[in-house]
Amino acid sequence: MALPMLRRCCGCLSLEKGCLILSILSTLCCIAYIITGSWYMRQHTERKPEDNLISMTMVMFGTLSAISNIVVLLGVTLSRPGFLQLSLLCNSVFMLCILLVDMVTCLFSNELAPYIQQPGYLALIIILILAKAVYYIYYLTVVNSLYRKMKMYGDGETALPI
Repeated sequence: MALPMLRRCCGCLSLEKGCLILSILSTLCCIAYIITGSWYMRQHTERKPEDNLISMTMVMFGTLSAISNIVVLLGVTLSRPGFLQLSLLCNSVFMLCILLVDMVTCLFSNELAPYIQQPGYLALIIILILAKAVYYIYYLTVVNSLYRKMKMYGDGETALPI
């Protein structure tokens, strides 16, 4: 099943501008994710090994997703549809892994155990994870729409064979 083709981003921006804004926002979110994981890794001697493993995977997938978002920025600024296609492939995997790390963190982290026992915090965590998933789907849809637009009206050069 293919993602839908959008004509505009957020209803009012062109796909190019919207893709630039969303990729910058996604890169900043990845940087925040890396900082959070790194902050908790500094306390590695006081934490359980599974919490350290969760922090390391946060940093790893946050870094890979940030690199993929930078590739989107380069693809938009240099008008390279192949960059967008490569980023779509990689970013979809990295974003899925980030969502899985978030869920594993909620289920197995000893530091979050007191918060998960309270229904208000649990509902907030679930809402935030769902909002993150919706954002990722929209971001990938915008990047895919721009890729298809560039491919349709551009030179047709791609990084991966179709």
